[in-house]
Amino acid sequence: MSTSTSKTPRFYLALAAGKATATALKLARRNGGQLPGSVAEAICPDFLARCPKPRRVVFVTGTNGKTTTSNLLDDILLACGFDLVTNRAGGNIITGIESSLIKNARMSGSPRCQVACMELDELSSRRVLPHMVPEVMLVANLYRDNFTRNANPDYIFSVIDANIPASTHLVLNADDLISCRLAPQATNRTYFSIDHLEDDLEGPEGIVCDLTACPECGGALEYDWCHLRHLGRAHCTSCGFKNPEPDYLVTRVDKEAHEFTVRELCHAKDGVAPEYTYHIGTYSITNLYNLVSALVTARELGVSAKDLQRTLADGKVNVTAARFSEETVKGMRLVNTASKGENSTATSTALATICREAGDKAVVLMLADYYLATNPKKTEYTGWYYQADFEYLADPAIKQVIVQGANSDDLLLRLLMAGIDKDNIYLAETEQEAADMVELDGIDGVFCAYDIFNGEQADAFRTRVAERLRG
Repeated sequence: MSTSTSKTPRFYLALAAGKATATALKLARRNGGQLPGSVAEAICPDFLARCPKPRRVVFVTGTNGKTTTSNLLDDILLACGFDLVTNRAGGNIITGIESSLIKNARMSGSPRCQVACMELDELSSRRVLPHMVPEVMLVANLYRDNFTRNANPDYIFSVIDANIPASTHLVLNADDLISCRLAPQATNRTYFSIDHLEDDLEGPEGIVCDLTACPECGGALEYDWCHLRHLGRAHCTSCGFKNPEPDYLVTRVDKEAHEFTVRELCHAKDGVAPEYTYHIGTYSITNLYNLVSALVTARELGVSAKDLQRTLADGKVNVTAARFSEETVKGMRLVNTASKGENSTATSTALATICREAGDKAVVLMLADYYLATNPKKTEYTGWYYQADFEYLADPAIKQVIVQGANSDDLLLRLLMAGIDKDNIYLAETEQEAADMVELDGIDGVFCAYDIFNGEQADAFRTRVAERLRG
């Protein structure tokens, strides 16, 4: 259950103002997802504490993939008949969550939908969780993130750890030896894991590793395998610290058949655990983690495995739609893949995925934050380039690298330091110019890696490339 306090005249005024703001935005066909909450909070600073909450609250948080995972979970629950309020159109900080609650509230303040499934920004947990206690909280992972805002994983860990209520049921990634240790005060814990896969690595890959020593004693960690960055199976050679035993374990992945199997160890009877096979669309280890974490959370909320199988088989849930899109024009693959700006882990993962795709390719980088680039009072911290693995782009199959954005010269320097031939690097002022620079002869695909705020520019780029291909 969620905490609440008495409703005052100031609260009702804030609610009315927030609803009026939401209506005005809708009429103007504007998003402004955080604005209703900001207006309400300006009138009633403790609006979230006073606002009645749905009976069941589910939060999804973590460094990478929380938007995708939250959307997946929303789609699953809606398809399975849940009456749901989400913050898809709002935002994952406190004012965005307040905006979603305002839209869901009657003028009396009481909620229409009695289940809330919302994405929660890690730092915002300290403002939200004291006033909105989740029944279930999924923490997908913890990596290093935007340095200027989030510093390092240890800092984010400390913020989340201190604010998770003891009564909350935690769903945690057993393969992440950082986030799996969160909030020991919350004793109701469910762990998920992915078993050893054929394309696993022997240890963490990349310039930066967020977990090089035992988080308990500081001793040396020995990895059995890694799926992605530091996610995998490891143990401390000094104190014996290791991954927790999973309740849900992915035991089999068939990429060609687009399916994977989950063994539910927590539901074992007489030593036999049931297994269920699910459909996955476009496979990547990132997509698999996102989908598994959403499935496990849905199972813990009472959704049957049969309903989950049906929902995924029907195509009602798309794991990649928000951050990955592809079309083929005249035999040429045109792929757009998004990653969080100033996030070395997300960018490195996107570049690794591009590098491992078959065939010769051109790569376009639109990584400069669009909003920072258009704000004369702010600048993007480019130091994160040196924590990201641009070395992937030195692959012989990558014939051309085109850089577009406000920090092109900074990124050019980083690419040269990564060993990329300067004759293969091109700088473009606009997305249209970048599209016209692509040398289409002799390649099998064009891949655009873009910051999540550059989606319109990435779409315009691909549209122009498609026009060139069609003649």
